[in-house]
Amino acid sequence: MRSMVQRGVRGGHLRLVTRKQAREIHLSSLEVLESVGMHCPSSKIMEIFHGAGADVDLNAKRIRIPQHLVEESLKKAPREIVFCGRNSKHDILLEDSRVYFGMGGTPVPYIRDIDSGEMRRPTKKDVDEATSLGNALPNMKFIMTIAGAFDVPYQVEYLHEFESLFNNTEKPILYSCPGAFAARKVLEMAAAIVGGPGELKRRPILALYAETVSPLAFSEVNENMIEFAKAGIPVANGPMPMCGASGPMTLAGTAVQSNAENLAALTLCQLVNPHAPVIYTGWVCIIDPKTSRCAYGSPEFAMGTNIFNAAMGQYYDLPTYGFGGCSDSKLPDAQAGAEVMMNGMVAALSGVNLIHDCGYLAGGSIGSMEMAVICDEIAGMILRIVRGVEVDDETMAVDVIKSVGPGGHFMSQKHTLEHVKKELSLATLFDRASEVTWVKAGKRDIRDVARLKCKEILREHRPEPLPKEVQLRLREIVGEAERELVKAS
Repeated sequence: MRSMVQRGVRGGHLRLVTRKQAREIHLSSLEVLESVGMHCPSSKIMEIFHGAGADVDLNAKRIRIPQHLVEESLKKAPREIVFCGRNSKHDILLEDSRVYFGMGGTPVPYIRDIDSGEMRRPTKKDVDEATSLGNALPNMKFIMTIAGAFDVPYQVEYLHEFESLFNNTEKPILYSCPGAFAARKVLEMAAAIVGGPGELKRRPILALYAETVSPLAFSEVNENMIEFAKAGIPVANGPMPMCGASGPMTLAGTAVQSNAENLAALTLCQLVNPHAPVIYTGWVCIIDPKTSRCAYGSPEFAMGTNIFNAAMGQYYDLPTYGFGGCSDSKLPDAQAGAEVMMNGMVAALSGVNLIHDCGYLAGGSIGSMEMAVICDEIAGMILRIVRGVEVDDETMAVDVIKSVGPGGHFMSQKHTLEHVKKELSLATLFDRASEVTWVKAGKRDIRDVARLKCKEILREHRPEPLPKEVQLRLREIVGEAERELVKAS
């Protein structure tokens, strides 16, 4: 398995938080967890911490976590994770500062219609199509979603979305399934695909995205982390405290709080199952004081969700998960391009492993397949810059320069042919042709080009299907859950 795994380019060139500052954030977070702790309405989570020796007040529903418990848990968490696709050629290695971009995030309330360009509520068919699109895009190495199954009963929305994800991509899947029941059902689905729980633990084709509630609270739906930790499947807990709202106004203060929530979740996972894989997800989000919305396109968001995230992940020597493909724009326009390039570049240069939200608009409220295609092109540019340049005898090409001499050209040189694809990133979407050629081709702007590319992919790309009996089993699991949950409500 390790011999076939993809090893992403290494980022980590941008370090605005020093190791000493990371240690100060760590120690401050420990102080917060020990003195203030986490509110917790879940009796299951409280019982786990109580059994490990934490100070648990059952009446106040408060867990105060001693420093030694956190430090012991940090020592147990794996330093690297092989995040697998159901096709092993898509396996990726999460460690150090290797960089991978991913499609989408959690369900969005609206999707930009590929034909009309209007906003509408997404359906399960949209999840199918968006997932298939992500499977085809070469720079999208893991899959979330830019849609949502809002045409199914809300009680089983996430299970239907997982069914779409499993059926329409061969790449690693990182996604949400709130609550213990949904988590068990999703793990059952994944095990049916790979051949049982043991094989799923050996080759995790999915990871859980969970969220504690800022400031400093577990919720009952966080019991999903217990189920994934028991199964030995990766967990990424992404608290989203916003500076000045659900976190302190300063970036560093909110980083302390976010880190404390991450350490609480990591400790929970290690208490459930020592050495359970955890992906560090320390986010500092920004409130726009004019709108009270989370400002995905602000420079502070780029720094808060990536620079602190990478710095603390590297301090703990844990894989990381951050933002890169997101924008506050409502259209795939110049604003969207600028914000995606800013967020993605900061994330990659910081060395965040999993960079998600490609295809998100309106601060995560609108999914856009055109934007996902544009993000894939931007990701390729970013990865080329992060890869940097090689300076050695071969690349300095002194002998070639001497051979060509003054007034010559290098187009016929063997050296040129050998290095052109390695040295240059070739645009597949963005237009580098002359203005005359552009006019003759119809003067299409990038939204038109991206829309046509999406339609071509959806028409021609077919992910390798799951075996019929596995498809049937997934449908049965979702159906069983739907009958149980819908009837209960």
